[in-house]
Amino acid sequence: MAIQTFPKSHTKALTGGIVASLLVLMAIYCGSGRLSRFDNALAAYAMATVFAAFAITYRYIIWIQRPATWKYFSAGWRLFLNPKRLFGNGLKLVGLLWDDIVIQKFIEKRSIQRWTAHMCLAWGCLLAFAITFPLSWGWVQFGIAKNGTDYVVEFMGMKQFAFPPDSIFDFFMFNGLNISAVMLLVGVGLAMHRRLFDRGAQAVETLAGDFIPLFLLFAVSVSGLMLTASYRLMGGANFSFISLLHAFTVILLLLYLPFGKLFHVIQRPAQLGVAYYKAEGARPDAPQALCARTQTPYQSKLHHDDLVEVMKEVGMDFGAHQNLSPQEKRKLISLNQAASMDGTPFVG
Repeated sequence: MAIQTFPKSHTKALTGGIVASLLVLMAIYCGSGRLSRFDNALAAYAMATVFAAFAITYRYIIWIQRPATWKYFSAGWRLFLNPKRLFGNGLKLVGLLWDDIVIQKFIEKRSIQRWTAHMCLAWGCLLAFAITFPLSWGWVQFGIAKNGTDYVVEFMGMKQFAFPPDSIFDFFMFNGLNISAVMLLVGVGLAMHRRLFDRGAQAVETLAGDFIPLFLLFAVSVSGLMLTASYRLMGGANFSFISLLHAFTVILLLLYLPFGKLFHVIQRPAQLGVAYYKAEGARPDAPQALCARTQTPYQSKLHHDDLVEVMKEVGMDFGAHQNLSPQEKRKLISLNQAASMDGTPFVG
């Protein structure tokens, strides 16, 4: 009986996942002063981030090793690091980060509703992560200033700044998670409306990929707001149960990050390299692929050659047929269909 070996791509992903988990553990240990500032009440959140780091890194490395993905990824870096264009590429990167990551202009072109949903979901999640991770890792604490009334923010044991209670800064500092929860609920509502009533979305949506992430975000947001309502409006009633429920939903969300549409948050930065790839093919002096039948250019030679290579890697080789323009391919389909009706197949 042959012994099946672990695929090389999964070995790399497994190694990367373990390294990522160890780095998070090291960051927690060192950033919390060898656990001297670590809050045991937040240990479940911290451990969930360790497992999430493994799962996200594992999935990301598997994804990046796919032939087409790796071709874009490696070509994007090679074109970006071209010494002759590095300065211009750097300026372009700032614009890409603003358009595609910060304001997500590519979504706005589809519809305002989808853009609003994406902005609320993306920035609601990022705001919540930016608050939750440092707190659960023991990096950030709140103390009392020397005057006995102001709060002081400490980062890795070092005092950063102080702010008075009942100030605007105090409101935003201690309600950041509530603000992110409201943003997420707005995004979840808009996204759920589209998935329930938009026929285009219904054609491609799945339970695991589309609905479960929305259910998890809804559960995290509502349970988080219930915590605030418990200690501010209900005198702490059922606070212990709600805190356990909230912790459970957050842990599920962190562990589910590598799956479904939430993984877009991790994938999107790598996809910026596609813009450099397309720009390289669109340059006036870029070589063009010529159709074998008409000798007319139909796409950049860079894209054509890379596509042929990727198709061979996945076991699909169409030979000379890939040297035809899309128009000529459609003509051949029509000619073959017409000829087969006469009983004599035509092969161009």
